[in-house]
Order: sequence, then C-alpha cells, then structure tokens
Amino acid sequence: MGKSEHSNVGIQSSSGWRAEGGPYDVLKLAWPLMLSTGLFSLTLFVDRTLLYWFNDDAASAAMTAGTAFWVVICVPTGMIGYTSTFVSQYFGANRLDRAMQVVIQGLWLSLATGPFFLLAAIFIGDLFRYFEHPPELVEIEVEYFRWIAPGAWAMVFSSAMTGLFAGIGRTRTLLLCDIASTLINVVGDALLIFGLFGFPRMGVAGAALASSVAIIAKVLLLAWIVVRFWKEQQSLARIPIVNGPIESSSMKEARLNRFTPQFDAALMSRLIKFGWPAGIQMLAESVSFSIIMLFVGNLGSLKMAATTLALGVNLIAFVPINGLGMAVSVLVGQHLTAGKIPLAKKCVRSGLWIGAFYGSIFAVLYGIFPDFSMLIYSYGTEAERFQEMTPILRPLLWFIAGYCIFDALQIVYMSAIKGAGDTRFVLIASILIGVSVVGTGKWLGEIFNGDLYWWWGVIAAWVITMAIVFSSRYYQGKWETMRVIEPDLGE
Repeated sequence: MGKSEHSNVGIQSSSGWRAEGGPYDVLKLAWPLMLSTGLFSLTLFVDRTLLYWFNDDAASAAMTAGTAFWVVICVPTGMIGYTSTFVSQYFGANRLDRAMQVVIQGLWLSLATGPFFLLAAIFIGDLFRYFEHPPELVEIEVEYFRWIAPGAWAMVFSSAMTGLFAGIGRTRTLLLCDIASTLINVVGDALLIFGLFGFPRMGVAGAALASSVAIIAKVLLLAWIVVRFWKEQQSLARIPIVNGPIESSSMKEARLNRFTPQFDAALMSRLIKFGWPAGIQMLAESVSFSIIMLFVGNLGSLKMAATTLALGVNLIAFVPINGLGMAVSVLVGQHLTAGKIPLAKKCVRSGLWIGAFYGSIFAVLYGIFPDFSMLIYSYGTEAERFQEMTPILRPLLWFIAGYCIFDALQIVYMSAIKGAGDTRFVLIASILIGVSVVGTGKWLGEIFNGDLYWWWGVIAAWVITMAIVFSSRYYQGKWETMRVIEPDLGE
C-alpha cells in the first residue's frame, strides 16, 4: 500500500501540529472516517427531514423504530466491528496475514446473525406496544422496521470489512464506499417517500427500503474491494518492506500465500472474547437511550417529533466524532504493538484537541444561533406547523450545545482504551452509568413530574458522566499493558 496511507508513518518533525502523532497526523487518518460517519449522519438527517415533511407521525415512527433497529444490530456490529482493533494491532506487528484472517472470522460470525434479525422483525411490534405507543404509531413503526431489517444483515457483514480498511489506515477507501451508499440512500428517499417519477409513494416504508438497498450496495462494493486488495498484497509481497518491523520479503510472501479463508477456532475465540464486551457495551448505551426515547414517545407526537428533529441536528455534531474515535483507536493499537506507547499517548492528546475544537463549533452554533440551525426544517412544511414546533425545539438545541464537547471527549477517551483491548471495563462502566443515570432520572421524574426537558437533562447528565469515568480510566494507565493479539505471533 502507498506510504501516504500507512498510518504509522507520520511527519517526522519533533514538535508542532505536523509532528508524528500530532493533530495533522491524526487528522490524516481521521478525516475520511469523520466524513464517512458524517455521511451516515447526513443520511439519517435526510431520512428524518423528508419524513417530517411527509408528516409528524412518519418522523416519530422513524425515530423510535430506527432506535430499536440500532438496538438490534449493535451487538453483532460492535462485536464484529472490533476486527478493526485486531487488524490495527496485527498491522503494527507487521502481520497482515493474521489481520486478514481475523476479518474472515468476522465474516463467518456474520453468517450466524441472519435468523436473529428475522425474529426481531417478527416480534418488534410487541416492544412498541409494551411502551404503550398509540396503535396508529405502532403500525408505522413496525412498517419502518420490517423494511429496514433486510439491511441489518448487510450492515453486520460490512462491519467486518470496514474493520480491515480502518485498521490498516486505508480510510479513503471507506469514504468512497460511503459516498456511493449515501447517494443511493438519499436518491432512494426522495423517490420512494414521495413517489417521484413514477415510483410508488411509500412514505416511511420507502425511507427504510432506500436504506436497506444502500447498505446492501455498500457491502457488495466492499467485498469487491477486499478481493482486489488481497490480490494486490500478494503481488506486492515480493517488494522489500520499508515500514514496520524488519522482515524478509520471502517470509511475508510465504505468509500471504499460505493464507486461506478458513474457519480458525482459536482466532474466532479471541475475537469473541474481546469483541463481545464491545458489542454489549453498544447495546447498553443503545438500550439506555432507547428507554429515554420510549418515555419521550409517551409525551405526545409533537414532543417526539421535536426530539426527532433535535437529534437529527445532533447527529451532525455527534456522528463524525465517532470517526475520530475510530482513528484514535486504530493508532493506539498500531503504536502499542510497535512498542511506541508515548506516541500512542500523543495521538490521544491530539484526538482530544481535535474533538474539543470540533465540539466547540457546534456548541456555539446550537447555543447562540439555534434558529439558524433549525432553518432546514422550515422548508417543505407549512409555516404554522413549523412555528408550533419552534419553541419546543429551540431549548433542545441548547441542551445539545451544553454537552456536545463532553460527548467528543468521552468518545476519544473510550476509543483509546478500547483500542488497547480494555473492552470489559468499557462494558461494565457503560451498564452502570446507563442504569444509574436513567434509573435515577425515571425515579426523580415521577416525583417532580419530569417533562420533555427533564429527559433531555438526563441525556446531558449521562454524557457528562461517561466523559468523567472514561477519562479517569485512561489516566490510570492500565490500557498501556493491554493487547488483543497473541503474545507470540510465531511464523
């Protein structure tokens, strides 16, 4: 692969923002991932905005059903997506053959998830009815979920292949795939929600179907690129290695040619051992958030629609930071196995500066100029309807402004320790924080008759608590001695 895409190769000046491990070096890896995740947030934003233009019930259903969809897929995608940490550490140890083998284990594991998504699609309506959603809203929520369910399996497969390219630093490859997927989704939304150019007018089902088609298309494109990538590596194996640990070309060539896409029980066990806490941790966060959204759903369709629009705006600030977190996680993994702990710490500091700067932009935008942030929603809808929504929506943006910097910091800290392999702590902390904050919020909310803004205060408290806990764990330093790959890789 080209030198420009090898994330261990930084600008070798000793200090400054362009130094190895500095903000420039981190951004070089992070910006495609931030744009990729930003495109995902753009897709959700377009989905919910167009559905809001369609009607309030459609927007509310997409929010609650979309949240439930994420709860269903987060465990397998979190567990299998942890291949990126394995790949980064194998790559730092100059063992691309093992990196590819762990991706194959992720694909095998993905095959087993199909029946789970089918069962979820069958029984999802019971969940919405349990939280006493109005019957007419439940019908739309179930319709959305069942049309987007075919994309769930594809998303799990994509997480394994995404882990390969993220872990080796080929983040621009992922960006190109996400651009293609986003275009398919956005165009499909417009055609299928409103029935343009002779397409059926499907409303909420059209938004879900467009998402499924886009995800499946991304998987097919990634699979094609993975095959080409491996053939490229086999052809390059004869070229002497100039980066990473010293190794003869013949040794590397032998390893690459020896590789076969077979089931590896030992490696699969290792992937599950470190990956399942990552998946369950994502579930714990998603369940906590989903519970809050389900309680908000009981406050009425107008308040739920306002929450949906606010979270659509929040996605623009929040989701790209996940790309920065992924970059920090990859760099920590690579530098740890290369024996460069100070450089790993420097990458984390750079990630914190980038995250704080990025979060500050949105804190100012949402806190001082909330009406400007809401302008997009004023198009395509009646003025009276938007004016009714505005006084409810504006304070929600102030909540986002208050916690968005903490959100960026907690993602960077959590990603750093996960990149080393500290997934069990992240899991336990996420569960305890979720249970304590949401449980306390529910208990006090009943005493003080908590309304919409009460629950948004609970969200802010949740984010700030995670920032405090994960930063404390990082500075304890235990992550510095952790690894997820085998202590002795052998030949």
